[in-house]
Amino acid sequence: MRSALPLVLALLLPLPAAASPLDGKSYIIELSSSQYSSGYGEYLVPPLTKALRQSGMRNKNGPGADVVVNVVPESDVGKWVKTAQGKEWLYTLSVTVGISPAETNLPIDGTPVFGVRASLMTPNADREDELACLIGLAARTAVANYRPKGIMAVDGGSCLRGK
Repeated sequence: MRSALPLVLALLLPLPAAASPLDGKSYIIELSSSQYSSGYGEYLVPPLTKALRQSGMRNKNGPGADVVVNVVPESDVGKWVKTAQGKEWLYTLSVTVGISPAETNLPIDGTPVFGVRASLMTPNADREDELACLIGLAARTAVANYRPKGIMAVDGGSCLRGK
């Protein structure tokens, strides 16, 4: 009778990580004309590129990329919300990071073929650190959970920094 030790050892060894469908793909970041012309891209692109550097994809500075990555921030006008401290005026801040095939013509509202929307409720919708955190969270989640189409939601509460 043969020893079961080799089989047991083989079962205990870690398996190599499954390759992502995006590994080795090239990407280009697409901003809307209003994001670009208003200068808003200066707040959107740095946290996006930071998250994408660790994605296994490579930046393509020009035509010929495999996928297009876009970011769509949204904020409401706020509302009174009951909290442990009483009532507080809170805004819902959301960021959708999309990954679409490069041949896709994104609609004017920026809705991607696949994307992740990270949202949080915050007392200050203008906090750059919360925006940057939401962009990073949505981008990392989109890369890790990429699929051909759909929009996933993720709780961005971990990005809340306060007042």
